[in-house]
Amino acid sequence: MQLISQPSLCVTWLRAIAVGLIVLVGLSACGGSDGSSSDYTYAYIQFYNASPNGANVEMREVDGDSFGSAQFGDTTSMYSMESGEIELEFIRTDSDDQEVFIEELEVDLREGYKTIVVMSGDFNAPTFTVYSFERETLEDHFRLFALSVAVDDTSYDFYMSESGDPFEAANFLGTITTGEMVELSYWDTDDDSDDFDEGEYTIYLTAPGGDEVIFESQTIDFIYETEYLMTLRNVSGAIQEGLVVDTILNSSTVTALTDVEADSQYRIYNSTNIDTPLQVTFGGNTDEEDVSFTLAAGQLSDFSAIRYGDYRVTVTDPTGTVTALNNKLITLNQGESKAILIYATNDKLGAATFVESGLPQAYDKTVNFINLVDDFDDVDFYLVRNDETIDTAEYDVQNLEFAENTTEVLPSDYYEVIAVYEDDNEEQILLDRTALFGFTEEENYIVTVEPADTPTGYEINVLY
Repeated sequence: MQLISQPSLCVTWLRAIAVGLIVLVGLSACGGSDGSSSDYTYAYIQFYNASPNGANVEMREVDGDSFGSAQFGDTTSMYSMESGEIELEFIRTDSDDQEVFIEELEVDLREGYKTIVVMSGDFNAPTFTVYSFERETLEDHFRLFALSVAVDDTSYDFYMSESGDPFEAANFLGTITTGEMVELSYWDTDDDSDDFDEGEYTIYLTAPGGDEVIFESQTIDFIYETEYLMTLRNVSGAIQEGLVVDTILNSSTVTALTDVEADSQYRIYNSTNIDTPLQVTFGGNTDEEDVSFTLAAGQLSDFSAIRYGDYRVTVTDPTGTVTALNNKLITLNQGESKAILIYATNDKLGAATFVESGLPQAYDKTVNFINLVDDFDDVDFYLVRNDETIDTAEYDVQNLEFAENTTEVLPSDYYEVIAVYEDDNEEQILLDRTALFGFTEEENYIVTVEPADTPTGYEINVLY
């Protein structure tokens, strides 16, 4: 099937202008009376960050307003603008709160058209590409665009089926190549419209010309009467391999679709101070054999890849000093990385779990903080740089209850980590503090405060 083959949807302009590392590409559709079926009277703009080793990037008008920022795999909101040329600049903020210039480009906004600026490739020398298509007034239908931003320039054949139909019943819609956005054509048009019917569908990807499925999406419910852009990108963060399909609409919310057969991974940390290594058994999924191993006090296991599913974790103390943790349910979804932290409280073993970030950790660090001290209702963490105090620290985490976790995004830098609690007189009591620690590696960091044989009775551990 040819791309953009519908008689009422034709390509009227396709422009590619290389300006250094900037490429401008336009794609629009025409049809109806006066060459347009659009009732949209503004120009529209949105930014999508597809650089897998990059930072949070802000798009703004030169000497003008900000259009918001986006991390990898996210977009800004869509903004309504007057038509005409606009000068844009893209910046990130470094660890000294200084703006770092990335790129500047001029974009021609057209009435009735949506423009999407895409940053892709290596963040050290990113490519900015501008795509544009005419918006249409739709009823009970949607339009579908596809784009690959994979860094290895791999092409994919794009198939789509109605929900419940297998790959053998899917329809080939075209080959998606890196850097080229295409509009896909519906295979079952009717008298009302040439566009896709609203409803539930499944997406399949294969190698060009191949029939082996390398990506199968979950069921997607296309419920909005608008244009959808589906971008094929690499996985980043705690899991390094795989493919994700981002679904972009007209807001800052992006739905990331993972392969239904994608593996998961986990790692386990023993936060107890029990002298004898704990015995850990991870299993319970009928498709996987149980795995058993030991973890000494303060030991963090390596990541273990495993098929997605529902598992159980049992942790025992061979000496019988504390009561075992039996059959803790651990659910691992496709493409998900989970941390499991074992603790002891009231002579019983327990576990806290959380999903680790899928964002790149090159510039901004998504750090998980967790309180493993059951003596206090609330614990505060402060991230203090060498020119700051607790009172002036820009980054902090407040009021973590026992076994509660949260995340904070930190610029790559050196921080002293300080954990405190407030007593009944609202006086801060120090639990522990670290020396200046460099959150500077491309790692997923976990910061804990836990009981220990120290002068205060507690210590902070930074895990990665």
